[in-house]
Amino acid sequence: MTPDVRYAHLIPMVQAVLVTLDQGITEEEACAAKLAGLAHTMADNQSLTASSLLRASRQLTVKVLEMRGKRAALLAQYGLEQR
Repeated sequence: MTPDVRYAHLIPMVQAVLVTLDQGITEEEACAAKLAGLAHTMADNQSLTASSLLRASRQLTVKVLEMRGKRAALLAQYGLEQR
């Protein structure tokens, strides 16, 4: 079920926030995974660059956790289940 269908009974602003959070979580997770993979690939040749990429990946992961927390709080506020 798409988020738009699951959130159909909510007011449009809440619906838009939840959809935006879902999209942001997906995008940030993908970026963090790509950066971690790139850091792993570069680890032997350019350790300083790899370290920077890994740090950025971790920061994105923390951002994803924060977004998931906001999403969970909003779902709980409206009595909805998390997927």
